[in-house]
Amino acid sequence: MSDGSLVWDQSFQLTENFRIEVNVYEVQSTEKFPEGIKARFVLIDTARNLARLLVDNHAPFGFHIHTGLPEDKTTRVALNAKDFFEAFEEFISEAERIVKNEK
Repeated sequence: MSDGSLVWDQSFQLTENFRIEVNVYEVQSTEKFPEGIKARFVLIDTARNLARLLVDNHAPFGFHIHTGLPEDKTTRVALNAKDFFEAFEEFISEAERIVKNEK
């Protein structure tokens, strides 16, 4: 994304088969991003090369989590997060639950 300032860009291996990618940009406040932040946190199943969990933010949903991946990309659950730090904490909790249940 070239129209924003990078705030946080990180990728790390959570377990042998799961990687987390984090991207947060400060963007101009628009109807789609009224907070001036565009965030995306993804849990990737590296064994199958697909996203298992996604948190992002945009109008009209605000911060929300996609829990039905990879089969259902449209399922969204609103997060009670005031900012991307709180959204990331909720994302990590859910990611750890998924990874734990995979064992």
